[in-house]
Amino acid sequence: MQNIIVPLNAFNRVEVLEKGQISFIKLIANAGAFGVEIRRELFLEENPPLESLKHEIQQHQLFTVYSAPIELWKKNHQLNEQELSLIFQEGNRLGAKWIKVSLGHFDKDQSNLSLLRSFLKEQPEIQLLVENDQTSHGGNVANLKSFFESATQDDVPVLMTFDAGNWYYSKQEVDAALCQLSQYIIYLHLKQVDQDNGELETVPLQKNIGHSWEKVMNSLPSHLVKALEFPIEPKERTKEYIQMMIESEALA
Repeated sequence: MQNIIVPLNAFNRVEVLEKGQISFIKLIANAGAFGVEIRRELFLEENPPLESLKHEIQQHQLFTVYSAPIELWKKNHQLNEQELSLIFQEGNRLGAKWIKVSLGHFDKDQSNLSLLRSFLKEQPEIQLLVENDQTSHGGNVANLKSFFESATQDDVPVLMTFDAGNWYYSKQEVDAALCQLSQYIIYLHLKQVDQDNGELETVPLQKNIGHSWEKVMNSLPSHLVKALEFPIEPKERTKEYIQMMIESEALA
C-alpha cells in the first residue's frame, strides 16, 4: 500500500537549508514514498520557490503535504485568520492536498468555529489538518478533544495529524490520546522518543523492541497515511525505512 510520506525535516537541517527542499524530491520519490511533506520553517526566502517545487513534485507524481509552524487559534482564542490565509495561498501555489498546523489556544466558548468553517469551505481542494504539537496547550489531549468534538458538531471540515512522539514532550498519555482522538485521525507522524540523561530525544525507528511507535501504528487502521518524522541519516537510508514500514504493515 502506498501511504508513506517523508517530511523534509527528517533530513539534516543544514543540508536542507543549503541545498533547498527541492533537491530532496527525487531521492524521496526513488525511495518509494507516496508523498512528501514540505516544511514552511525550512524556507530561508521571504518568497519561497513554491511553483518550482510544485513542478518537481508533480514530475515525480508525489502527494503533497504542507506543514506550517502556525497556531490555528491565537492567545485571545480567536482564529489566526491572517496567517492561515497566507499559508493556504502558499499551499495552493505548491499544489498541496493537505495543510498541517497546530491547534493553538482553542476555547469552545470563545473561539469562532463558524468563521473557520466559512474559510475552509472556500478552500474545498485542500484538507486542513491539526496536529498535536509539543506545547502544553496544543499538545493537550483534553484541548484537542474539545476542538475536534466542537468542529464535528459544527460541521467544520478539519481532521487530525496524530504525532506519536509529541505526547511525550507535552507530558500526555499516549493511550489516552489514542482512545479519545482516534476517530479524527487521517495522518500519522511516526517518531520514537527516548530519554538521554533526562532529556527527551527523537530517535530513528527500530522494529520489534517494544517501542511505542509500533503500538500506536498497530492500534490504528493500516491504511492511514504515515510520515517518517525522525532523523534519517544518511539520507540514503530513506528507502530502507520505507521498506521497514511496508513490512510492519504487512505483519499487522
